Amino acid sequence: MTLVYPDYYPRFRCLAGACPDTCCQDWEIILDSETLARYRALPGALGERVRAALTEKDGETMFALRDGRCPLYTADGLCSVQLALGQDGLCTTCREHPRFIEEYGATREFSLSVSCPAAARLLLERETPVLFLSETTGEPVSGCNDLDPALYLALRAARRHALALVQDRSRPLSDRLCLLLDYAGRLQRLLDAGRYAAPAPEDPEKRLAFLRRRRLKKGSEAPILAVLNNMEHLTARFPALLDRAAQTDAPDAPLSVQMENLTVYFLFRYFLKAVNDGQLLCRVQSCVFHVLAIRALSGAQDDPAPLVCLYSKEVEHSEENGLLLRRAFLRGTLTTRYLLSLLPARIH
Repeated sequence: MTLVYPDYYPRFRCLAGACPDTCCQDWEIILDSETLARYRALPGALGERVRAALTEKDGETMFALRDGRCPLYTADGLCSVQLALGQDGLCTTCREHPRFIEEYGATREFSLSVSCPAAARLLLERETPVLFLSETTGEPVSGCNDLDPALYLALRAARRHALALVQDRSRPLSDRLCLLLDYAGRLQRLLDAGRYAAPAPEDPEKRLAFLRRRRLKKGSEAPILAVLNNMEHLTARFPALLDRAAQTDAPDAPLSVQMENLTVYFLFRYFLKAVNDGQLLCRVQSCVFHVLAIRALSGAQDDPAPLVCLYSKEVEHSEENGLLLRRAFLRGTLTTRYLLSLLPARIH
């Protein structure tokens, strides 16, 4: 098995009780069957407390939130189960968070969700381009994922190109994102035709000149806010943030390196998921959407990390929200041309 992860991944450390936005609040954590069986047999006062906290919803068993938090959350910001049983006593979701883990054949990829404040700061506070490391282990391939090897290899090579394009700091980030969207569009046409080859090389300056001619006049963030308003919301903070953004103009101050790092984060997470259905363009469009949405919501904040955490918690951790966004692009409610119209004035 080959393991792939961003270079800052090994430096992650949970903030535990010092976390400004604990993962023990807002989410209803569904328990896996193995953990649930262990909790049902757990002896003593802790076992009684754990079982008293369980509830069922839509055929799933989870901890019932109390005042928006897990009932096993302690006053000093720690988890009662982990204190008593260690990390191995946690359910799969709690044990793995904020790690995202994806398997593609003989490759397992790891990333850190920016919904976690510690992970967000590792990404946002770095000045050098994010690198991706790999190592090979003796672990056998699970065999549980079925994918088209030719499509996977083509997408993996295409993602390397996309990441290199986004991290080419010889150009403004707005131009890099334009080229990224253009590249994804040309690649999607090849995929639709059943061709897994890379798009023919193009002169970047000629492509940029063409894209500039295609751009509309300066676009409005209103469609972005409308899509976000139509998503399911986890907290009351997010709708309030959307309302405030609708009443103010998006900021002009550049956040170049931070926005680059976020684009790289989203591309690494979502690009290869196209191996499941061939829908690459809408995923790349969604990655750029996320960056533009965060940009539009940032206001005059000097520190974007809390906003990034909230956005990720609200948008990234909901499969329904991700599907809603992809459908908006697949149906033409949102388009590449619309995204292009936001780039020149919004990201520098």
